Amino acid sequence: MTRAAGTGAELLCRVLERAGVAHVFGLPGTQNVALFEALRLSALRTVQASHELAATMMACGYARASGGLGVVAAIQGPGLAWAYAGIAEAHHDSTPILVLTGTPAADPGHAFPLQAWDQGAGLAPVTKGVLRAAAAAEVPTLAARAIRLALSGEPGPVVLELAPEALSGRADAELPDPGLEPAPPSPVEVERLATLLLSAERPLILAGQGAEGGAHQVAALAEHLGAPVVTSLSGRGVLPEDHPLSLGRDLGLLVEQVNALAERADLVLALGWKGTHNGTGGFRLRLRPDRLARVDASAQVLDAGPRAATRIQADAPSLLSRLLADPRLGGGRRPPWAAAEVAAARSGLPAAGAEPRFAGLADPAPAGFFAALREALPRDAVVLMDSGLHQAMARRHLPVLAPRTFLAPSDFQSMGFGVPAAVGAALALPGRAVACVTGDGGFAMAGLELVTAVRERVPLVVIVLNDGYLGLIRRQQLAEHGHAHAVQVGPVDYAAFAAAVGAQYRLLAGDPRGVLAEAAGAGRPVLVEVVLGDSGSFDRLRAAGAGRAFVRRAVPAGLLGWLRRRLR
Repeated sequence: MTRAAGTGAELLCRVLERAGVAHVFGLPGTQNVALFEALRLSALRTVQASHELAATMMACGYARASGGLGVVAAIQGPGLAWAYAGIAEAHHDSTPILVLTGTPAADPGHAFPLQAWDQGAGLAPVTKGVLRAAAAAEVPTLAARAIRLALSGEPGPVVLELAPEALSGRADAELPDPGLEPAPPSPVEVERLATLLLSAERPLILAGQGAEGGAHQVAALAEHLGAPVVTSLSGRGVLPEDHPLSLGRDLGLLVEQVNALAERADLVLALGWKGTHNGTGGFRLRLRPDRLARVDASAQVLDAGPRAATRIQADAPSLLSRLLADPRLGGGRRPPWAAAEVAAARSGLPAAGAEPRFAGLADPAPAGFFAALREALPRDAVVLMDSGLHQAMARRHLPVLAPRTFLAPSDFQSMGFGVPAAVGAALALPGRAVACVTGDGGFAMAGLELVTAVRERVPLVVIVLNDGYLGLIRRQQLAEHGHAHAVQVGPVDYAAFAAAVGAQYRLLAGDPRGVLAEAAGAGRPVLVEVVLGDSGSFDRLRAAGAGRAFVRRAVPAGLLGWLRRRLR
């Protein structure tokens, strides 16, 4: 164990360095000047965001793209309140981030201290823990503990509160090793699962985010078993979606097809799969407990969600490595599923609902745009989404060909995720192509992070799908009422915006492949505008919604309910 002397802030930076952290996202404020001075003197790169919410989304993108830890610094009170939605996003999406903040404001003898907030109570529901360092000597141990907590079991956010004395005070202290190696799986559990797999005649694999570190092993196991693989939204790419055993989309789009396969399967193996709302198609997934085996690093995850006859608490990649070392699971065997069964599940997407027209493109259908984007980007390019209609279209039309390359807010679905998370992802993976697809509504919330990208010289492409509306909500309003209200965005001159912040600008028209490929290889921030318009499906949606609204107004509620029951 290494020993060091310095301020608490300096010792904290040393622990972060030992943990392999390279970047800290955040903003300096009155209360954490000592921390930012220590960051200046350290080997860590400080990335200043426009506000703490964006900094936290950057840390989320950094962690999800790299598979490591994201770190964010925010002052207590308003800074931490700004960061709250990002912390909740990390909590719902199992993303390991460490939030460095101050202790809550206090002024003994006075009822209304400046910037006071009961941080512990507010953060408890959306964090794995809130640790507090009162003195400099406590900082190294607590920082290492916070890092291990964020990364262990079900990854998630941890907050480390640092009192003023802890940041500015001096100490001579041991620097603990904050590294975390997954506990090796029990040989008994490995044999138990091997026995199940060897006896299964028609296995099916569900892969979640917890299996991303074992993507090659998932492919090897699926190929040996001849098992179809479907992923959660956050696990997309664990098996490349052009692989013949991949169902080609996330489970949320294929829940009925997966239900049909699961009914015929004699074993469903869930690897690092949390069983969330989006991970189960809105809790419509039906799995028989006696045929379900779940592997997850978190006992809490195994205790929640779908019940399973076989539950193994283990890091999925580590367990798969041990499992595939078994010679009985080497090589291939006769495929237990007919190719037609897998093909039917791949092609059985439900109706898309109204989708916009990509104005000015040679192929104006959403499928045409996303096919062009896929062709323009390398297989390992990271594509990030925001929350909105564009995400729904990308989930349907964009194949994901490698793990950790399709990053979207999953079960918290915060708008404003895309652009800052893309900055974090690009910093985590230098040399890799990074593109963010966002709606104009998401861009309105977070577009100023292009300033950060330009200042930090972060190469990325931001593609704004510009229809002038909060498109997903407008579509819902039209479907239910035939009218839209309070969903207009802009108008925004995106060319002028790009020029103002120092980014390049492209307007997509004609065949988009060349422009998208050039933007991805530009080596600097590029803003690409894609103008959308209504297709005929929106006219039909509006007419149907107006009809529904008329019936609701014209027919008494009690009679309407009676008619619905009679027509079932």
